[in-house]
Amino acid sequence: MSRDRGSEVRRGLVAALPLVVGSAPFGLLCGGMARQSGLGLTETLALSGLVNAGSAQLVGIGMLSAGTAWPLVVATVLVVNARHLFYSADLSPRFAHLPTRWRAALAFGMTDAVYAVAAGRYRQRGTGRSDRAHWYVVTVSATVYATWLASTLAGWVWGESLHHLDGLGLEFAVVATYIGLVVPCFTSLRPLATGLLAGALALALRPLPYQGGLLAATLLAVTAATFGQSRTGPGPRTPTAPGPARP
Repeated sequence: MSRDRGSEVRRGLVAALPLVVGSAPFGLLCGGMARQSGLGLTETLALSGLVNAGSAQLVGIGMLSAGTAWPLVVATVLVVNARHLFYSADLSPRFAHLPTRWRAALAFGMTDAVYAVAAGRYRQRGTGRSDRAHWYVVTVSATVYATWLASTLAGWVWGESLHHLDGLGLEFAVVATYIGLVVPCFTSLRPLATGLLAGALALALRPLPYQGGLLAATLLAVTAATFGQSRTGPGPRTPTAPGPARP
C-alpha cells in the first residue's frame, strides 16, 4: 500500500469512530426489533447486509411483521431511501474517473453518515482527481458496515432479553452523531439557509407517509438553492488538482 493510500486509510479509520458510536445502538435496535417481530437470524442479517439502511429497515421490519406483501415492502423501502439520489448527484463527479468496481462499492456503502463524512473530505483544499480520497471513503463505509452487521447480530441474539428496545432512547445516539456531522457543513449563509429551509419543510410535511416528507423537503430545498444560485452566481469553488487517478 502506498504512503498516500495508507494515510487515507488511517484517516478513514479515525473518521469512522464517531459513526460507529452512532450506528451501533441503531443496529442493536434493528436487530432486537427484528427478532421481536418474528424474523429469523438469517433473515435479519440478510436484511442488514443487503439494505444497509437503518430507517428503511425499521419500516421494512414493521411491514413484514404485519404481513405486507413483499413487492409493497420493497417499493416502500426504495421510497424511504430515495434521498440517496441526492448523494449520488453530489458525489458522482468525484467518483466518475474510478473503475466500475470502485463506484459500485462506494455507492453501496453510501449511507447518510458516510455521505456526510465523504462530502466533508472532498470539500477540503487540494482534494482532486489525482488523490486517493476514495480509500478514505471506502474505509469509513467498510468500518460502519461491519459495525452495522455486528450490532444487528447482537441485537437479534439479546433482543428477547431487552424488552421495549424502542423506548430506551437508543436512537438518540444516531441523532447526536448526525448533528455533529451536519453542523460543520454550514460554512456560509447559503448552506445555512438551505438547511433551515429543508428542516422547516420536513417538519411541515412530516404527516406524509413513509418519510415522504423528508424526500419532498430535500427536493424543494435543493431546487430553491439551485434557483438562488442561478440568480446570484456560484459561490467560491474548492480548487482541485488535475491529473488521472489510480485506485
